[in-house]
Amino acid sequence: MERMGSEIIIVPFIFSTIGFVVWVAFNAWQRRQQVKLLTDFNSRLLERIGSVKDFSEFLQTDGGAKFIDRVTAGGTPPDVRMTILRAVQTGLVLLSLGAGLLLLAWMLRARYPFGDFEVFTITGTIASSLGVGFLLSGGASYRLASGMQRRHDG
Repeated sequence: MERMGSEIIIVPFIFSTIGFVVWVAFNAWQRRQQVKLLTDFNSRLLERIGSVKDFSEFLQTDGGAKFIDRVTAGGTPPDVRMTILRAVQTGLVLLSLGAGLLLLAWMLRARYPFGDFEVFTITGTIASSLGVGFLLSGGASYRLASGMQRRHDG
C-alpha cells in the first residue's frame, strides 16, 4: 500500500513538471519570435526614412508616436482589463481544479476507507486557495481601477 501512495504522488508530479517545462519553452520561443519580428520591422522602417526631416515629420504622426513609445519604453503598458480578466480566469480554473480534487478525495475515501488519499486533499486545498486568491486579486484590481478611472474622469 505504501508503494501505491508514492506512485500516486510521483506520476502526476512528473507529468506536471514535463508540461510546465514545455509550456515555458514554448512561451520563450513565442516571445523571441515576437521580438525578432518587431526588431526587423523597426529596422526596415528606419531604413526607409531617408532624412532627418522625413523622420521628424514621421514622429509628428500617431504612428510615429507609437513607434517611439515601442522603441523607448519597450511597448505599451499592459491593458488593465486584460490583466484583471486573466486573474479571474486563472482563479476560476484553479478553484475548479481544487474543487474537483477535493471531490475526488472525498469519493475515494468513501469507496476505499483505508486508502491513502491525502495527496488529493492537500493538492485540492492548495489549488482552491490559489483560485480564491486570484479571484480576490482580480476583484481588488477591478475596484482600484474603477476608482482610479472615476477620479480621472471627475
